[in-house]
Order: sequence, then structure tokens, then C-alpha cells
Amino acid sequence: MYEKDKSFIDIQPTIFQYKFCALIFLRAQNSRYTFKLGFNVKGLGKSDNVFVEYLDEDPRKKHIFLQLKSQTKRVTMKQLKSKNGDFSLRKYYDSYIQVEKNFNSIDEGVKLEGSTDDSLFIIYTNADVEEKLKSNRYTDIGGAKFLRTGGYVLQFNEEEHKDIYEHLQELPKHREFLSRFRIFYKQADEKEMEWDIKPELQHNFRELLDSELEVAYMYFRDFVTDWCENSDWFLKDNNPSDNGPLKKTLEKLKNLRKSIIESQI
Repeated sequence: MYEKDKSFIDIQPTIFQYKFCALIFLRAQNSRYTFKLGFNVKGLGKSDNVFVEYLDEDPRKKHIFLQLKSQTKRVTMKQLKSKNGDFSLRKYYDSYIQVEKNFNSIDEGVKLEGSTDDSLFIIYTNADVEEKLKSNRYTDIGGAKFLRTGGYVLQFNEEEHKDIYEHLQELPKHREFLSRFRIFYKQADEKEMEWDIKPELQHNFRELLDSELEVAYMYFRDFVTDWCENSDWFLKDNNPSDNGPLKKTLEKLKNLRKSIIESQI
């Protein structure tokens, strides 16, 4: 279990965020990762929207700290260099330092095993970024490819983004931070996210009829939304059957099928 960030009470999360959690849970489950997923976790600073810990082929635990931003305007250099705002790199740096202290800490809060070496700090947005921020260089995201919904990934480098490095140069760990920071941009928006969720749901329920997909999606979405809003326990690969959203969705489908059969008798 974990404690939710108190700002959760004042800042109402969006359907975009709920759908993203639904998608990432399904993809991690279908990839057979050992994982846990948290939403608005206290103690992670500005990177608290979505927290993922997972194991893939590599036995070392990986951690992903995401902030989800849905908007229509492009992300600009001015926003990144601002002291405040949704895209302020200075704020994300402060969160990076805060998270770094949580690894292998004996203090109360989310226990993180490993190090920031195997972590990514991500802004995930449906928006584009302005042209002067874009890079043609290959960006390594390792096992975090299951987060992508099309779009592109930006990693800053000192040659192409000199202004960014100069902006943060007085901060002692700015290079380490920037090496682990990514912007996932032009990703699926709120509506498009639904198109990514449904195939993952259908893959999980092999016996699901095409005619049942829409209602299964709505059941599953509602269960994950309720978890985001009201629960303080991690969604995991091995949640008890009474807590797992997939189990709950399957039970609702069975009850629906039964009621349809009974109505035809």
C-alpha cells in the first residue's frame, strides 16, 4: 500500500490519466512482467502521476516516474526553462533529487530498491514540441517501450540543446538528471488511448466476443478509474482476485451473459 499525494484532493485527475493507467496495466500484464503500478504516490514530487516498478528479462528492478500532460499547444523552450509551470525542468530536477533519496531509504514512504541508474523520469503528452527542441538522434528507452502509443521520444543532448544544459548548469546533478529524463510527445490523446486499450483487453480475454468488446472496455475502464480515485494499494501482476480489475471485468461479463441467456428462455 502507499499514501496518496495530498494535492490529489485539490487537483482533479483527468480521464486521460485514468485511461493511461488502464493501458499500462494491461500492457505490463500481457507482457508477463512482474510489476506494480501506483497513481499519485506521495513522496515522488512532481513525478507522482504514475509510478511503475517492473522486471523484464533483466533481473534488476526498473522504475518509471511519469507526469501526464494533455494539451493542444506545443511544448516550448520557454516552458521548459520556466521556474514554474507544467513543463518546468527545474521542478522535475527537484523531484529527481527527492526520488533519489528514496532509494534504499529506511524512512517511511514508498520503498524503492535499486537506484536511479535504472530509472526514467518522463513527461508524457499528446502535444507536439516546437521544432528547435526536436532531435534526430536515437533515444534509448530500454524496456519502457510498452509506454508508447505511437509518437516520438525526446532526450536532450548537450550538442543540440545547449540552452537546456546552460539553464541547469548550476545544479550539481543536472547531467545525471537529463540523462534519465525523457519527453514522450505526440502520444495518443484521450480518445485515441481507447483504441490502444481495446486490443490489449481482447488479447487478455481470449474468449471475448467482438460484440462484447465495448462493454468489457467500459467495465474495465470504470474499475481502473475507481482504483485511481479511491484506492491506496498498488495494481500488480499478482493482485488478489477480489481486487484485480481483470477479474472484476470477467465477473461482470459472466453475469451479463447469464442475464442475456435467462432473458431468452
